[in-house]
Amino acid sequence: MVNPSSTCRRRGVCVARSSSRATTPSPGRSRRSPARTPEPEIITCENVLDHHDHVTHHDHVTHHDHVVHHHHVHWSLLDTLVNIDHRVSAWVHEQGLGFFFYVFLRMLEFSGDGIFLIPCAAATFLSPAQKLTPEVRMFFFNLFMTFIFDLIFVSIIKKIVRRPRPSYNHGQFRTHQVDYWSFPSGHSTRALITTTLFGLYMPMWKDQSRRIWMPFIVEQLKEHVIILKDSVHIAENILISAIVTAITGWALATTTSRIILGRHFLCDVLAGSLIGIGEAVFAHRYLFIPMRTCEYIHTAVNRRFAWIEDSTYKLFHSRNFVVTQLKPR
Repeated sequence: MVNPSSTCRRRGVCVARSSSRATTPSPGRSRRSPARTPEPEIITCENVLDHHDHVTHHDHVTHHDHVVHHHHVHWSLLDTLVNIDHRVSAWVHEQGLGFFFYVFLRMLEFSGDGIFLIPCAAATFLSPAQKLTPEVRMFFFNLFMTFIFDLIFVSIIKKIVRRPRPSYNHGQFRTHQVDYWSFPSGHSTRALITTTLFGLYMPMWKDQSRRIWMPFIVEQLKEHVIILKDSVHIAENILISAIVTAITGWALATTTSRIILGRHFLCDVLAGSLIGIGEAVFAHRYLFIPMRTCEYIHTAVNRRFAWIEDSTYKLFHSRNFVVTQLKPR
């Protein structure tokens, strides 16, 4: 008689059993040992959990190894790029110093420095009203404000990245703490800001050339040269093209001089150039200051300067003022 299979659960353990057929030797037959039935596999919750933990641990280890390998590939690629950057920059530094005049490179360095460009933009904006048109003053004031924005933004990036300058960097013009760091190149950002903003204001420059510059040039040359009316338009295009070429050449020479002088690596200059272009476009689109506001600021600041000048003049040219009386004070 066959007993049915039974399943019992004891203390969280599941056991599956199979009963074997009870065999009774019949008379007249040789007694043989009953056939062994294979014992069923005992599946317990502990075994299932152990198997699940093993599979989970294996998957976790595999995923961790994949992540580590992925990061290792990224760091290896980054190290390779940094190594190439160092080698190319060192080669340009060595070759460039033997090709260009060192004084010329230092002049380019000074021309792209914030100590020079920012005051120049401010002074041009504050020049007397009769010297420049309102459109030109608007350009230089927006250029000045973009330089201020660039100074803050690049300083923050340098403080975050903290990439040291090349080991062969000697005789640097600037000594401020923020310029201890190399990435990105501030000279490159300012050079590309100037070039990009000039291009964005191209319709205004063409209008200035047609209304202001070319009539002035014709007036100065009419006594010495016969100028045809048809050639004036060609001269306007040549003048604008010459200015664009000069500014672009200056920007290219300034950014290249940073690598030749050993101030920056190649990636610093490339990143600074891209940042400068982005800053110029961003400032022109979102931080643009209209001409009316620029004229109001120009008038207010010049009035304050005029008051200071008049007060100083009256102080030193008053009848009751004697310079020798300052000594005992």
